[in-house]
Amino acid sequence: MIKHILADGTELKSIEGRTIPPTGKTEAVYKLIADFLTSQKPSTAAEPQASRA
Repeated sequence: MIKHILADGTELKSIEGRTIPPTGKTEAVYKLIADFLTSQKPSTAAEPQASRA
């Protein structure tokens, strides 16, 4: 089980739905995720298929 301990000492079982401020270590993680997402090509699955009749 993962235990999340907030700066004020509050312990949580889940941080789902909470916003984690981009400061310190989290800033680097958010930047990595943002860079990864912006480098991805859009999915071709959403493009309409041409009829081959």
